[in-house]
Amino acid sequence: MRLVPLNVTLMALAVAGCTATGGLQSGIPGLQSKPNVVLVSDFTVASEIVVIDRGYTARLERKVGAYPTHERRQRTTDRVNDEIVATIIVTLREGGLDARNGSEDTLTLDQNAFVVTGNLRPSEPVTEKNKNTIGFGPGRGHVVAAVSGSLYSAGGKHELLTFNVESAGSKREAPVSAKVAAARNAAIASVVAANGGATERLSPDVEAPARRLGRAIGERLLSYAKEQGWLGQPAVAEARSGAAETAARALSKPEPDEAPETTETTRD
Repeated sequence: MRLVPLNVTLMALAVAGCTATGGLQSGIPGLQSKPNVVLVSDFTVASEIVVIDRGYTARLERKVGAYPTHERRQRTTDRVNDEIVATIIVTLREGGLDARNGSEDTLTLDQNAFVVTGNLRPSEPVTEKNKNTIGFGPGRGHVVAAVSGSLYSAGGKHELLTFNVESAGSKREAPVSAKVAAARNAAIASVVAANGGATERLSPDVEAPARRLGRAIGERLLSYAKEQGWLGQPAVAEARSGAAETAARALSKPEPDEAPETTETTRD
């Protein structure tokens, strides 16, 4: 998973916390059917986003050896991207969707897939005064993820969903048990490793905001999937309907005829 630098024209974005904007584009019939798979693409990153994690750099160097200073920023940024994408995937899987890393380039002709793409950019115009507060790391933040979701099928590509999520001020996750936290850590690490990312963990002050951002994106996608009936509601409704029909048939079925009374006759 690797980031592609993205130079964008910066605009002030009115995004607060994890508020998401955007939604289904109407007027496209028949696109609400559940996709076979959800593919989450690597995010592109504006050059103004700076990621600093000296602890991660030191841990990585102990494993792979020293590498040039000019590579540190890119390697650390790559690792943050891995964390965000893996957290999105794990969140979607927890919600019941078949999610994995991938892009439209990895699709096959027989796949009906929902592809998630996005980019990270500053949530405010960058100036000489605030440029050192943009990104991930101690004292940094003010990053917004602009996310899009498109359905790819035999009918072509249709963009269904667009929304923004800001990292700064993102709500913290509700406390979970140690068992759940350990399971999530293992799941995220497994996704990162499966996609070829470095397995060394980020430092807490970098990992936490990256995961909060990824989870907020994943939850917004799950909310949309629920609206579209992708999370199993139709199957449940069908089962309930079938049970209701069975019960109705049972109630309407006539009772079996009672056995006719028999009388004894005697001969004179």
